[in-house]
Amino acid sequence: MQKSGQPYIENSLTKRDAPFQYEPQSKFTPLQLIPPINDNFRHLKGLKASRSQNNSKVKIKKVKQKFPSLMEFDEMQTQDDELEFNAYNVKPFDSVAPQTFRNIYKKIDTILQKKTLYQNQKMSLFSSVAESSKSEKLMPRTLGLIRTNTNNNKVLDASNFCMGDKYAKVLCSGVKLTLDYYEQVNLKNNNLTSRSSECLNQLIPTKLKGLNLQGNSLGQGGHEFVKALNTRYGQLQYLNLENNKFNDDGCRQLFKMLQENTIMQKLNLSHNLITDKSMPEFNVLLQKNATLSEIYLHWNRIHQIGGQYIIAALFINYNVKVLDLSFNSLGIRYKDDAQSPQKNKLPYQTWPDYFSSKNCNLMHLDLSNNQFNQSQSEAIAKSLEDNHTIYGFHFSGNIHSSIDHLGFLNITKQTIEQKDVILKKNEEYQSEIIGALQIPRIDGLKQIQRQSQFYNEVCWICDGWVECTFLWQPNHLDIKREPLFIHLSHERYAPIKMELMDDEQRERSPMSRKSNSYKIWYVQRMVPSKQPIRFFFSSPLLKQAQVSSQYDIVDWPKAEQNKKVLFYMINEKHLTFRRPRQCNQIMLPSKQQFDELHYEPSVHCKPRIKDYGGILDLIIDDTVDENIDQTDNFFKECHRDSDQEFSDCFEWDWNNSQLTKLIKEQDQLIQVKQYLHRIYRDLVSAYRHYSAYSPSGDIWSISLNVFTDIFQSSFVDNKSYLLKDLDISFRQTTSKYINQTRTSTSHALLRHQFIEILVRMSMDKYCKQPLLMTPIEALQKVYEVDGLQKKIESVQESQTWRDVYYWSMECNRVISNNSSVLRQLYQECVQMRSLNYFTNKTFASPQSFKELFNRAGLINDVNAERNVLIAFALSVPLVLDEINQDRQIQMSFQEFVEALARVAEKYGQNKSVISSEQLALKLQHIIGQLQEYYQIVDENKIIIPQMRQSKKQTNFLQENVTKLLYEIDGSPVNAPQIYEFDFVE
Repeated sequence: MQKSGQPYIENSLTKRDAPFQYEPQSKFTPLQLIPPINDNFRHLKGLKASRSQNNSKVKIKKVKQKFPSLMEFDEMQTQDDELEFNAYNVKPFDSVAPQTFRNIYKKIDTILQKKTLYQNQKMSLFSSVAESSKSEKLMPRTLGLIRTNTNNNKVLDASNFCMGDKYAKVLCSGVKLTLDYYEQVNLKNNNLTSRSSECLNQLIPTKLKGLNLQGNSLGQGGHEFVKALNTRYGQLQYLNLENNKFNDDGCRQLFKMLQENTIMQKLNLSHNLITDKSMPEFNVLLQKNATLSEIYLHWNRIHQIGGQYIIAALFINYNVKVLDLSFNSLGIRYKDDAQSPQKNKLPYQTWPDYFSSKNCNLMHLDLSNNQFNQSQSEAIAKSLEDNHTIYGFHFSGNIHSSIDHLGFLNITKQTIEQKDVILKKNEEYQSEIIGALQIPRIDGLKQIQRQSQFYNEVCWICDGWVECTFLWQPNHLDIKREPLFIHLSHERYAPIKMELMDDEQRERSPMSRKSNSYKIWYVQRMVPSKQPIRFFFSSPLLKQAQVSSQYDIVDWPKAEQNKKVLFYMINEKHLTFRRPRQCNQIMLPSKQQFDELHYEPSVHCKPRIKDYGGILDLIIDDTVDENIDQTDNFFKECHRDSDQEFSDCFEWDWNNSQLTKLIKEQDQLIQVKQYLHRIYRDLVSAYRHYSAYSPSGDIWSISLNVFTDIFQSSFVDNKSYLLKDLDISFRQTTSKYINQTRTSTSHALLRHQFIEILVRMSMDKYCKQPLLMTPIEALQKVYEVDGLQKKIESVQESQTWRDVYYWSMECNRVISNNSSVLRQLYQECVQMRSLNYFTNKTFASPQSFKELFNRAGLINDVNAERNVLIAFALSVPLVLDEINQDRQIQMSFQEFVEALARVAEKYGQNKSVISSEQLALKLQHIIGQLQEYYQIVDENKIIIPQMRQSKKQTNFLQENVTKLLYEIDGSPVNAPQIYEFDFVE
């Protein structure tokens, strides 16, 4: 046997010691004499492929018995060989790459012996990095080369490794083998010095497009690296040399090199001690270079003289779109400066000259913290008023200033003490600088996250503002008289004038094409994204403000409930009037509004456009148009269902239900409550509709038969939930009811029990074996998948019906023309009320309202009794406690008229109302039928309501009036006689 520590050679195994059957000794030679595993491995000397597998196993077994240590050593070396072979197929960003690197590093000595013996052997990336680390006597590190799979495998992220110059050589050895992988390299904060310049030139791929060397110390020794930029990196588009101690000498050489460059687009030289001395070369660079679009010179030592070189070049350069000059000293001028632009025959030009010129092509500019004084700042603010190309402008840290939502720079009279950034060392100023540094700097045309406590300015680009088109589609009565204004919360509710949309604009707008309005007003504004925007509309000549039914309607926040937000100036007099009780609200998602590739805005809004209507040269017209007289508006005192009312009712229903006992886990209980609160408005609308099918006495409730007929399809599947289970759930829910002072409803569902049974049945269906869902998952599946949502949303919400059909000019005209008839009909209904109601209040009850139609013969096959009770239930306002209160069965006059309109909608053969005009015609007909039966005398004639001022619609109504009345009553003989047509051309 061979002694340990001695190299094993072929002669060590003599024929006497070897078994008789064993001839090919080379098969068991150690790794030093085995070539790498490849296609030629099977053709080695002594290896016969023709031998059978059984004979080979027998011979190997005998060799193991004779030479056990030799055989174990040979198998271990063969595994190392396979490990290196498999490493060729592993990419550096595969999920198994880190583990492969660790395994290779453990066997690196053996792999290096192979490389020494077979000089033409190719090494993998893992072996190369491990070898370089061993030769430099460094601990093995992946350095961003070897990592788990990422979203972008073409980016080498080796930032914040603090590798230094020695590890740079290790990185270089690995990058050489992966030149085809990477298009961008990030070496930020790695302590690289000028010694690494030569290594970086070999390290960086030739096809590189982006290089980030921020936070290193290349300094003056980086001349060789700068020289290689134009030759080696011919495709480099982005270069970041921030905080690399490149002084004026290094920057001059870089500026000269980039003058003829036609690829570079983005250059960052912030924190590099650049002064005015290198600005002449920078001026020539901007004049000759035609590809640089973004330049960052943040935190350098550029003064007013250097700023003049930059301004003079910007007058000629049309390609630079983003420029960051923050934290310099552009507002300070040194006397007797040899670098003065005038000595180089350049004209004296200032920032106001550039902003007010037509050559200003910048889109994003940062001049913050440049020590501009009061007069300089006021001149810049004035020149910016006529500039509409700079979409993002920053000026904080100079004097007390602010930038509003339109991009105007507002300068206050109060000045601050000028402070020198370098010499001032007191703690208060240092804290201000540290706070300012926490503000994210501009980054091209991208949105960034900024903290509001550090700035008082609005930037459409950095803050991610989006363009929104607001429409006013006049479905309501009063707001149709120009001028019309919109008031937005982020603009402090200042009046913004809206323009009338022409036919071409209506064809392009998807929202306006769906509208039936004859006239549509619009305005386009930039608004902040991901936050609620509240607004409303107004007409100063009508002294009226309203909300639109096309948008969500919410209550005012508590902080804004007592604020006066309407203001106008007419003939030098303030005009104020009451704002609406509620407001509209929208919330827009974040969306890229600027094209970063071509540096073009994709919005129509321009910055710094004064289009406010705060000062109007109008004369108040005392003669109000008779068509929109505020005094004739019947709906101005009508009740509107608010979100706060629904929230209060939900809390009452939740507290009186058994859900807190039914759901044991607190987190699941909270999730169910939040989900129910979100859909509560639709649930209440469905309950109010179906509770009128068969009410229990004076209490609106849903009986078992009604509930089974309507909701069994959403629950009963005859597998996990049977029809008898529905009956059991119904009994369990109604068995526990609140002790009320009126008729017991233990056999029907109340409003809070209706909410409870939906959750109870969902849990009975899906929270048991074998599904075992959570309560919130069961409720969502029943509501969104099993069809419960379709049943619930099939009932139109009460307030939506009012906004779309009922609260219109047409219905208001019918009500105004028949006001005396409606008053007398309401008194007839009140007199039919049962004497069981011991109260002095004047109201109509459900029984008296039903009797009003029953006596007139209007409850028949065409108009069912159910429709009358549903109209009553949906017309009265929402009541907190429907059990111990009577308000839900007490109908006022305004609610009585609304109930008539709801009955009229469902009356006749044509029960689908598609417009407010048809609803007005049906309401006129039902009033005429009741007037004829009760023989109510009215001096006013029955007049068809005045429609929109459109000749096309006028002809349509004239041709179809008889047809509509025939569909209502079934016979044109019974139609009321029309004495007069009041159409307006």
